[in-house]
Amino acid sequence: MIKELISTTTFTHQEQAVVTYILENPKCLLHDNAKELAKKTYVSSPTIIRLVKKLGFKGYLDFQHTYIQEYMMHENNKTQTITKESSIDDIISTLPEIYKQVFLETQHIMHKESFVRTINYMLQAKQIDFYANDNNFSQVQSACLKLTSLGIRAQAFNTISQSYVDTFQPQDVLSFVVSHSGKNQTMVDAAYYLRKKRTRVIAITGKFDPTLELICNESLYIDVSDHNAPENIILYGLSIYYIIDILVVALAAKKNKLIYRKRHQ
Repeated sequence: MIKELISTTTFTHQEQAVVTYILENPKCLLHDNAKELAKKTYVSSPTIIRLVKKLGFKGYLDFQHTYIQEYMMHENNKTQTITKESSIDDIISTLPEIYKQVFLETQHIMHKESFVRTINYMLQAKQIDFYANDNNFSQVQSACLKLTSLGIRAQAFNTISQSYVDTFQPQDVLSFVVSHSGKNQTMVDAAYYLRKKRTRVIAITGKFDPTLELICNESLYIDVSDHNAPENIILYGLSIYYIIDILVVALAAKKNKLIYRKRHQ
């Protein structure tokens, strides 16, 4: 994830010097603190702090902890790569390990508090709407089927219908907007119009671009790394399914508790 964040972020001259040093010396973050890294890259400690916050981390320790986890995972999974030379046996044995990496990385970037608030919003809503397009649309259709099986009204859209949004009360509907890049203009427009109408909106998105998450009430982050998979394998779909299933399973558990309490009152 950190490499992807670096590749999509604009840096000052001093920040770029630090980034270049890290990329050329990938083991430096395994032991160097912020002061030591600043000394080695001829910048000030505040520059290091500004850099890691620009990448979306709370501070240097948060950045370093994430980096070490990703570095160790990368070292442990160097051989877990699918190429055009891979045999069917290689693919069968390697794909589960790649899937595991996706789930672990998604788990690492989760904010539990956002899930708790989102689940409470879902319980309060009379209707749950999903907005997604392209490859993400089939995933939100699956989410609608799962929620419907719990007795929750849900529907999927691939674009915003302003006439539809104008018909419902903002407190009645919770909307999810899905974009792995965070800057899909159709999804950004949908989120903006929904928020303009004071509807609660949850982003399901990657962390590379903050455009979508800045509009929404909450953000549930997906892993958009390639994890050494072939280019045409869209792994972030697994991350979306994982997030949706967490919400669905948590809702099912809460609804079962409510039913149990009512029966025993």
